[in-house]
Amino acid sequence: MTRDAFRAVLEALFRVLFTYDCVGEENVPATGGAVVSANHPSYLDPILLSLQVKRPIRFMAWDALFRVPVVGRLVRLLGAFPVDTRQGRGRAAYQSAKELVEDGHLVGIFPEGKRSRSGWMEEDLRAGAARLALETGAPLVPATIRGAFRAWPYFRALPEPAKIHVRYHEPIDPAAYRSMPEDDAVAAVLAELRRRVERTLLPGVKADRKIDALYGTPAPWPRLFSEAVPALALALLVFWKTRSFAAVAPAYAYIGYLLLDLLVIPQRRLTKWIRNGSAAAFVVLYVGWALPKLGLPPAIGRAALLSVLAGAGFPYLYERGRLALAFVQGLAWAALLELGAQYLAPTAIGPHLALPLFCAAFAWEERTVFWSYAAPILGAYALAVPLWLGGGVALLPHAIAGLVAWGFVRYLPRGSASGPAADEGPEEAPSSTLGLRD
Repeated sequence: MTRDAFRAVLEALFRVLFTYDCVGEENVPATGGAVVSANHPSYLDPILLSLQVKRPIRFMAWDALFRVPVVGRLVRLLGAFPVDTRQGRGRAAYQSAKELVEDGHLVGIFPEGKRSRSGWMEEDLRAGAARLALETGAPLVPATIRGAFRAWPYFRALPEPAKIHVRYHEPIDPAAYRSMPEDDAVAAVLAELRRRVERTLLPGVKADRKIDALYGTPAPWPRLFSEAVPALALALLVFWKTRSFAAVAPAYAYIGYLLLDLLVIPQRRLTKWIRNGSAAAFVVLYVGWALPKLGLPPAIGRAALLSVLAGAGFPYLYERGRLALAFVQGLAWAALLELGAQYLAPTAIGPHLALPLFCAAFAWEERTVFWSYAAPILGAYALAVPLWLGGGVALLPHAIAGLVAWGFVRYLPRGSASGPAADEGPEEAPSSTLGLRD
């Protein structure tokens, strides 16, 4: 596999998993040697910096990795070069980097020397990147990586979904510092590097800290329109039709879960995600389970439909809390209205129209993450699959159910999310510390 093909596959994967974005790559010189230097928040950083830069960035990598099958091939494809990390071999690694820059390559160096322990740049920066630029005369290109600390910090074994943004800044010309004493020139270049990186880094770190604080806030009471009313309405309908306490037990178990989340369950990121998505999951699953008990036809291809709905909900892991909650609320009401449509026009095909149609309409109106893909795909599914399964004009009430749910979430007030609800901080900020170190 060539580097370009490997980079294209990785970029597609990262855009899905992390809604990765990169700007300013035109600031990386198209030819000649240069030094790329960025903050180092995660394991992913060399890949994040390389994905949208056409030229390979040569990062230092532990030489033992090159002897590992498959891994060695991959790190070579990314442009890494082997370095002996044993004590006393640092000068040899620096000399290898200097020769690469003088030969016209891009060399990537993280001046912190290790992954960040806090999300922002460490206080002490190593001089290698600045010294390399000063000695070779190559431009020093600062870059800021935002969101990667939340996605995969040093203390976590595996990554989590998060928005990641890379910004390349205008190069620092070392010629402006060559008249200064060597130590002063290195310090001045490092200070300018820090200033440019932190100008866009620290607002994002501040937003991440707010999000982490929100994940620890107490859970809300059961939300009226998205949790309490759908569960109680379903319980009443099912008991009225079946006169069976066992048939309504799942509804009351869900209410019990909401109270346990409020009073007992410790609050963290995972519990917030489960709570925020629980209303739609409960209503969709419970309605599907209750249809035969109500004398209505069960949906055909339920596993396929649930897979489509799970895919439709995936982008909301990256969205603002209130928008994600509105989607969950709307999907719950789409399932309830689809239950009503079943009484008007019973058919096992109806859920394949009503629920994906709501998801498509909501993604299109709100311009959510991946909406340009999600809206047409879901819309095509909602139109084509029911027709392929033999549906016709009798499906009109089911289409109306999905569209009414869409209108419902547009005009009802949106409750607060159990977790982060605000956008990330501004892209630029005049202050370099934002009070984070005060």
